[in-house]
Amino acid sequence: MVKKAVLFVIIIVIAYTVVSITTGSPIKRVQFRSNVTDYLHKTYTMNWKIDSVDYDFKRDNFSANVTSKSGTSFIVEDFNGQIIDNYASSVWRDELKPAVAQKVKQVTGSDAEVIVNVSSMGQDALTYHDEVPSYSMVSQKLSSEASIYIKGNFSTIHYLQEMLEIKQWIVEKKYDASLIFKSEKEKIYFAIPAEDLKKIKSVDDFKPYWLQIN
Repeated sequence: MVKKAVLFVIIIVIAYTVVSITTGSPIKRVQFRSNVTDYLHKTYTMNWKIDSVDYDFKRDNFSANVTSKSGTSFIVEDFNGQIIDNYASSVWRDELKPAVAQKVKQVTGSDAEVIVNVSSMGQDALTYHDEVPSYSMVSQKLSSEASIYIKGNFSTIHYLQEMLEIKQWIVEKKYDASLIFKSEKEKIYFAIPAEDLKKIKSVDDFKPYWLQIN
């Protein structure tokens, strides 16, 4: 009887160890979820829900996938003992992505793959809380940390003119960010730093930003 009890304990310990290694400590997972809940209650007045808690084995770190009532999905994680989130960045992503995609379709006549990234976590959540301003109002401060990737069905002949029209629209909207253009069919690839957007005034100005695709 004693041997069975010892064997049972050993199995439980092994199972717990395996689970902790692959999916994180169950105890730490519960504690992290509790910390995230407290953080969200203190930081935001909006309604939200925690969709899942994930574990990064390489970083030995938990992160929570959260959705606001408006439908914005964002991440909350523990960064060196401090809970931070990317809610503001996610709001800006949701603002820019459909607007840019619509403009590209208007110019090229077809849908495009648009990826928006604004690398800003923690600080903005504490600054803006629920009242996140339009990206156009903060783009000057964040443009060096932001990028807009556009993979579209550009014209094989007039692609530079199409890109120029999209670029000008982005500048007019104050959606400043590093801008990447890539064609779905041809070997067309341009990468423009945010600080150079206003320098491009004609199709010839694109030449220094053309990258070779092997």
